[in-house]
Amino acid sequence: MIPVPGTYTEERRVYTESAAVRSSEPNRGEHWILVGGGNADPGLICRTMEEESDSGVPCRILGIDAGVPATEAAGYKPDMVLGDFDSVTDEDRKRIIDQYPERVLLDPVKDDTDMEAAIRFILRKNPSKITVLGGTGSRMDHTMTNLRLLVIAARAGVPAVLLDTTNRIRVLTGSVTLKREDLFGTYVSLLPVEGEVRGITLRGFRYGLSDAALYPFSSLGISNELTGEEGEILFSGGMLYMMETKDE
Repeated sequence: MIPVPGTYTEERRVYTESAAVRSSEPNRGEHWILVGGGNADPGLICRTMEEESDSGVPCRILGIDAGVPATEAAGYKPDMVLGDFDSVTDEDRKRIIDQYPERVLLDPVKDDTDMEAAIRFILRKNPSKITVLGGTGSRMDHTMTNLRLLVIAARAGVPAVLLDTTNRIRVLTGSVTLKREDLFGTYVSLLPVEGEVRGITLRGFRYGLSDAALYPFSSLGISNELTGEEGEILFSGGMLYMMETKDE
């Protein structure tokens, strides 16, 4: 029987930690950047790392499967690697295992994706924040799943962002104030994570709402814009995907 995702039992050898991983102690407050095997743009990896270096918050990279060579192509070496490495060549797999002492090897026959295993693994390290790069791409099944995986972090109380060159996506668990200077793109879209979300009020947006409801099968919350320097998103319960987007 395949274990429940995230339990990491030896029964099925779903995952094998290297000695370096087993002996390492969690460092509370680190920002972990997870680089997956989707469209991991090298320029975006560089910009993200530069911005985090300027913030003063300790930052580490977890390369996930094909995200390892993608990280290397951007000029960085992951601090740790994780995956079943079925998306890289045999040569790269051997090199990665030989080169990175902090590694978590996953069984390719498992109930969860490498990205889910990565998020659950990093949450054990008490991160201050998780940023997912290479989580979108041509595989819509993986893209949609990675959006859902942000909820795991949100429920653990850890801010998590899915980022590519035209989108920055996170899960809101409560009201927020947005500043124009901090926006990633032109548009702000809101979608319920599960079920309907009621009591939504939008202030400072082109399309305002007052004590409204957003439903899973409605496009009401799509493509909004700030009208001034700040905007408020108010709601009293549930969770919302907030997508900051821009055109190519």
